Amino acid sequence: MKGLIKTEITLQWRQGFWLVYFVVSALYVLVLLNVPRENRMMVSLIMILTDTTMLGVLFIGALVLLEKQQAVIHSLFVTPLEPSRYIWSKTISLSLIAVVMSILVYLPVWNFSAYTLVLLLTVTFTAGTFAMLGLGLAAGVETINQYFGIQMAVSMLFLLPVIPYLLLDQHPAFLFLPYIASLDIMLGAMDPLPAWRLICDLLFMSAWGILAFRYALHRVNKKLVYN
Repeated sequence: MKGLIKTEITLQWRQGFWLVYFVVSALYVLVLLNVPRENRMMVSLIMILTDTTMLGVLFIGALVLLEKQQAVIHSLFVTPLEPSRYIWSKTISLSLIAVVMSILVYLPVWNFSAYTLVLLLTVTFTAGTFAMLGLGLAAGVETINQYFGIQMAVSMLFLLPVIPYLLLDQHPAFLFLPYIASLDIMLGAMDPLPAWRLICDLLFMSAWGILAFRYALHRVNKKLVYN
């Protein structure tokens, strides 16, 4: 498994994914330094959660489609490689990039505490969940345009509930939604959450991660392994 993850990270480095993340992170830091200090934390948290997850979804789609076009997929599954290991290697490697980017973007408002570790855990879980969702979507398409079209529609479906969640003063009725649970934890860095709410967020976030993995595994088996 370590070898697979190392191979994925090396491939992502060569494809310029890490460079893109670092450039985006640098731009975000410049933006944050020009945001009024009282608003800096809010902007930083939203940037971290939104862009680390969205970039991961875009990149995993590009990786899978590249492997399809180069016929790497077929050779991979001729070997004893298990589909679950294939999924986890991509998910873990892209989540690692997301965590590194999050730390860089968080630097302008750095206030390290025990809750900072919760934030990083949230970024890891959320980036991983959306990466697995993106992998499942990419497994069934043949072109990058098809992937972007489906990915945009699905992303809007997940992001639209953010509006009523914020307008209704972060009402807990929205916490069962995948992106909302993560956002709720992130915003807890500014306004501490009660223990019951934090536990609910973590449970919902974990449940969506499990569902995303099962979806990705089903799609990989159906569209890539046995297609």
